[in-house]
Amino acid sequence: MIKWDDLSQRFAALSVREQWLIAITGWFGILFIGYMLIIEPQMVTSQTVKTALVDTQNDMITAQNQLIVANRKLQQNPDKAIDQKLAQYQQEDKALQQALEAKIGSLITPVQMAGLLEQVLRHSSALKLESMTSLPSSQLVSGDQQGYFVHPIRLTFKGRYFDVVNYLNKLEALPVKYYWRSLSYQVDEYPWAKVELEVYTLGESKDFIGG
Repeated sequence: MIKWDDLSQRFAALSVREQWLIAITGWFGILFIGYMLIIEPQMVTSQTVKTALVDTQNDMITAQNQLIVANRKLQQNPDKAIDQKLAQYQQEDKALQQALEAKIGSLITPVQMAGLLEQVLRHSSALKLESMTSLPSSQLVSGDQQGYFVHPIRLTFKGRYFDVVNYLNKLEALPVKYYWRSLSYQVDEYPWAKVELEVYTLGESKDFIGG
């Protein structure tokens, strides 16, 4: 084994230039070993920490974006479309209700209609009244016992064609309003015919038409 004294003597025997080369080489070796053992692991560790930090920051940004989206969804009304449809239907229902009330207001009342039909018929002396029947009322829209009811009346009389036409024209010319349901015209013995006329009006009560 080479002793330290022998190495010193050999180093001293070298020229100054060789001694400097050996010294420089030695220092580079020491620095390289120090770099490999100390500095490089620290750099690797530092880079790993930086990478982990960047990943953590990216995860935080993603979580923040998801939180913003979630907050926006929470602030929105999930039933907004349904509420808008409901409001639209309520407005339409209100408009229809107002139109119906205006229509009802212009109709003759159930009690007045029977007397008016008979009164006009009596002024037509050529016609003969056989019967006037109040038919059962029915609810305009099925449901609870509220809203409007249909009040029909059936009028049966005999007469000649032109007398019947004249009577119907008089009914049409009345200032009050009602609805026609059906008209049956059947010749029994010429020129006499049997006529069945059904008309109706609307009312808030389900009571039958009087008269």
